[in-house]
Amino acid sequence: MAEYETSLPINAPPDAVFDFVADPHNMPKYLPTTHHADMQGEGRVHLQGEVKGNAYDADGWIRLDRTEYRMEWGADGERQYRGWMEIEGAGDQSLVTVHLSFTPSPHESARMTEDAGSPDEAIERGLVASLISIRNLVNGEGAKVEPTGV
Repeated sequence: MAEYETSLPINAPPDAVFDFVADPHNMPKYLPTTHHADMQGEGRVHLQGEVKGNAYDADGWIRLDRTEYRMEWGADGERQYRGWMEIEGAGDQSLVTVHLSFTPSPHESARMTEDAGSPDEAIERGLVASLISIRNLVNGEGAKVEPTGV
């Protein structure tokens, strides 16, 4: 399982950043390839989207800890996918860190490398695009950024 992590400063209070990312209705606004997200009861999330013309419909778990400004998530079943996001800071400054643990299937690896280079590069671009999208939207300075080759 590969590990990926990146951080980005955001000029906004940690409360505002966490409130934005933790709202499932905002997830399609900042998650690459995601078009729809719904909470399905306590600790459950349902996502729909499309990657390179292939639709996905996935259920998973999610944990939100407002006191630590931390969100954790993962896929159901045998799929090896999980991650976390933490927001640190004080006043009007935040540092958002996202961490992903992911083992793409051979099919996913092949699909990611068609136009995007290595799977690692595609995943890193997705993480950075997510953080830039969060910064844009929380600061009112732009919109969602989709990484290239996704």
